[in-house]
Amino acid sequence: MINGYLKFDGLDATVELCVDQKFADALPVVFPHWAHTIVHQDNDASFASVTLTDNEYIITSPFMDDPVSFKDPANTLCSLIVELAWARLREDTSLLCLHGAAIEFAGRLVIFPSTRRAGKSTLAVALAAAGKTIFTDDFLPLKATSDGLLSGVSSGISPRLRLPLPDQFGPVAQDYIKNRSMIQNRQYRFVTPQAGELANFGDTAPIGSLVFLERTEGAAAMMESVSEADALTALIKQNFSRAMNTAGILRMLGFITKSAPAFRLTYDDAEEAVALLETRFQDWAQAAPVFPADLDTGSFGSALESDFTPEPLNIAEGRFIHASGIEEVSSDGKRFLTGHNGKSIHFLNDGAVNLWRLLEEPTSAPEAIEMLFAVFPDHPIEDIRRDVIATFTEFAKNGLLQKADSICQTPEIGATLPL
Repeated sequence: MINGYLKFDGLDATVELCVDQKFADALPVVFPHWAHTIVHQDNDASFASVTLTDNEYIITSPFMDDPVSFKDPANTLCSLIVELAWARLREDTSLLCLHGAAIEFAGRLVIFPSTRRAGKSTLAVALAAAGKTIFTDDFLPLKATSDGLLSGVSSGISPRLRLPLPDQFGPVAQDYIKNRSMIQNRQYRFVTPQAGELANFGDTAPIGSLVFLERTEGAAAMMESVSEADALTALIKQNFSRAMNTAGILRMLGFITKSAPAFRLTYDDAEEAVALLETRFQDWAQAAPVFPADLDTGSFGSALESDFTPEPLNIAEGRFIHASGIEEVSSDGKRFLTGHNGKSIHFLNDGAVNLWRLLEEPTSAPEAIEMLFAVFPDHPIEDIRRDVIATFTEFAKNGLLQKADSICQTPEIGATLPL
């Protein structure tokens, strides 16, 4: 048995190990470009443990609801990779992390946000077989680098394919897979890229474009533009940096969708998709946009440090206004708000936008009902009343409102007027 602590470059916390040689042999296959070592003394706290017990690898962590167990190293390492991603975010709360693959094209990253069974890992391997460099096929940390660019950070982790291998692979990708080191079980296969095919852990490259994948049987490969608003909505669902305050998340994602053109790639055959992507991203027409200094993520607080609890509000009494500390981001007419606690993001539909605008000034629910009925006289008053009460209640529940009386009221001052 191998007893010790698994130490990764760039992480202070370690993984406590009590495993066999089979597990140890899998580590360089899965982490070929993320330097790691097994040490016998841990000077820092461990964030997880992997223990071989009764022929099962058991992963435990104070950050997991319950321990999980697997019979082979492949599934065990799949689970450990998730814990490693969270450990990175806990240690550096300025990182925003997206689910998805990222491949370097002409010095910039094309990001393929995760969509279920859309084939991001398949396409990543096919692109590596075509000579592109993989940054990740699973999760991509983002940060503002010293050159002022918003950049993706490589994981140094091998791509993972779901088995059986999909039919979309052509002969080039099939030969690539056949000639690379791997570990697998009945569900997954990790394929180890060779030098130059996978960026080293910590390597960075600026964001160039977003490509949302839509794999459709029999479809010819084609790309179409995606609006900023739709791209922003999709990215909000994909990010998992819940350590960063949502003000930072919204600002970073808003910057990405405004500066990186977004596309939808519909395809079936991976090599057709590769050819289309190589043509589209063979160069970049403009310089990479500089990340604005006032969006520097170092200025954003950590949501992990927030103990804010919304004050109970009776929306039937008094007047209300926007709560302090709420950030708003708009894109193509769609608006998003951060929660006051820094841990939530809210999408405003058209009706909610109307109310949110009214609440820029102290407004009661009855006043809002009256004003909206004046603007929309063809709408039944009962429908407007129901929607206003429901939206006020939702705003209050999420800490987006505060009583206007307590912050706007001017105290009465007695005065004697001259005769």
